Amino acid sequence: MEHFSDLALLEQIKASDHFAFDVLFDRYWEKLYKTAYARLGDDVIAQDIVQEIFIKIWQRRESLSINTSLENYLHGAVRLSVISHFRSQQATDVKMQDALERINLLEDSIEAIADYIELEKTLEEAVNNMPEMLKKVYMLRSDNLSVKAIAGELGLADQTVKNYIAEATRRLRIVIAEKYPEKHLTYTALLLPLLLHK
Repeated sequence: MEHFSDLALLEQIKASDHFAFDVLFDRYWEKLYKTAYARLGDDVIAQDIVQEIFIKIWQRRESLSINTSLENYLHGAVRLSVISHFRSQQATDVKMQDALERINLLEDSIEAIADYIELEKTLEEAVNNMPEMLKKVYMLRSDNLSVKAIAGELGLADQTVKNYIAEATRRLRIVIAEKYPEKHLTYTALLLPLLLHK
């Protein structure tokens, strides 16, 4: 069964096959953990997030419907869970609290993960069209580097990095508003962690 395709494993899991689930877990746990850890820098929280994703898959196995590749689905689930982790941090601003509530509404449904994967593709295209330095700053910030760390790596002043982050976010907001007019407030909330300067 270790050589089964992801699709075949999913079919077995839907039939409550524990061994198929174990194979799936072994196949993706390390990759997902590395994705979570790269964004959080916290070993325990990264492990908890990945564990919770697999628990949800097992709990929802009978109704599970994935319209993308399983690997994309799982990585999308990790990224959404990392974003929702910010909900546990105390909000000091009413607008921030409102944005985090929108993230909360978005992050717990299977459909949301598929939507999020589509959104990520849209944002990736937009980022690739940005000027090189703007793109570098955005990518480093997306990997959860602090403003000071980005400034040190790129040889920029802290304020310059903050300006680049604000400009990249402004451009992405425009793209989101144009492509997803009905959901742009919710999707824009997903950019919130980029703006939490530290």
